[in-house]
Amino acid sequence: MSKKLPVIAVTLAAAFGVAACGSSSGGGSTSSGSTSAGASTTSGGAQSDPQKIAYSSPVAAQPGQRDIAFGFQAAAKGLGWSSSILDANLSADKQVSDIATMVTQKVNGIASWTLDPGAAAGAYGQAQSANIPVIGVNSVGTGVTATVWWELNRCTPDGPVARTAQYIARARAGARVIVIAGPPVPSIQAYVTCFRAAARTAGLNVIAETANTRDSSAAAQPIASDLLTKHPDVDAFWNYNDASALGVSAAIAAANKKVYTDATRSGIIDTGQNGDSDAIAAVRAGRMTGTWDSDPVATGWAMTRLLSDYIGAKRMSSPPRELVVRSEFWTSSNIARYVAPHARPYTLENLPLVGAAG
Repeated sequence: MSKKLPVIAVTLAAAFGVAACGSSSGGGSTSSGSTSAGASTTSGGAQSDPQKIAYSSPVAAQPGQRDIAFGFQAAAKGLGWSSSILDANLSADKQVSDIATMVTQKVNGIASWTLDPGAAAGAYGQAQSANIPVIGVNSVGTGVTATVWWELNRCTPDGPVARTAQYIARARAGARVIVIAGPPVPSIQAYVTCFRAAARTAGLNVIAETANTRDSSAAAQPIASDLLTKHPDVDAFWNYNDASALGVSAAIAAANKKVYTDATRSGIIDTGQNGDSDAIAAVRAGRMTGTWDSDPVATGWAMTRLLSDYIGAKRMSSPPRELVVRSEFWTSSNIARYVAPHARPYTLENLPLVGAAG
């Protein structure tokens, strides 16, 4: 417990990282074309200030990305702005082309979850040359003006990853932990590295580590079953996403073992992250210990808010370089107050932000 957790930012710049870290609320939708918001006022009653903004989604069909788009467009509508979503569909080349299209169409501001920072740098440079700010979503790099982060993806001593390790340690001092990682891409590797450091700090004992490279609960279940056979004394599974945690949950049940919950205080701890609707249901039913909700709808709102600091009537002389959207850990202790993302009454003024730096 002598080592401090390193302060680093986990940049989700790979397609599989997007799939692994998205969140689902069910019911979100996006379009690949432009959605006109029409004239309106902000929640504070200010006159509308027509601007055109666009979001380059890495994979628009992914549930968490649909939620981000929902928030992005709702916030734009509140400002009287028009917004559009362009789907890169996991292609860095298409994302570059989409950014170039945005510049050609003379949008006023761009948000982008970068698939390949190196490939996108030139397109972002074109945007900057046209005085179009680029807001990165969990992304930094050449040409990115400012960034909206998920708190979950900030590897800090008091961040969600560290708090997960501390949660396990409080439940089981010196717990024997199995790590289920994901596809071998930098974003996920950095996330797992962050947990390893947090586990050491919390005095946990990582006894095994493997990867759910197929990124599904169906693939995770046999992996977890094999590990339960090899390590029947395991105290906890730390999973890089909810799909893996759900597969672990199924394996625990198949082995006639129990999942630890705050209510029972017994069984194997099984945590995930995404806040997917299936994971929320599993936490409610006592089939998962907990899941981190990254709040993608609030993320979409934050993207528009940060753009409004750089463009339009409310632009600032010294705008912030980042906004961090709070992540929430749902367990049986607090799941009763869970509200589905689309039902959360967000405005530009009440977003769940943990900090901003200028």
